[in-house]
Amino acid sequence: MNDVNTSENWYVCSLVVQAKPAKLEQVKADILNIPHAEIHGEKTEEGKLVVTLESDRHLALSDLIDEVKNVNGVIVVSLISNYMDEA
Repeated sequence: MNDVNTSENWYVCSLVVQAKPAKLEQVKADILNIPHAEIHGEKTEEGKLVVTLESDRHLALSDLIDEVKNVNGVIVVSLISNYMDEA
């Protein structure tokens, strides 16, 4: 049985993550350990990050957002946009 997902769909969401400024470096490292997470910008002194998450399964984005919310030092996560590229 082949477990490879052959879906041609791709889902992307962008987030603003507010973190405790003193923990920002660890928060960034933890976010970058999440599969298909990227950091595109930051305001270091305010503890804010612009993050995108990608997946080939729409429901997986919710799980990935929850992972970001559960990172130690994260105060709040705001969903800014959600994009779906469905075949």
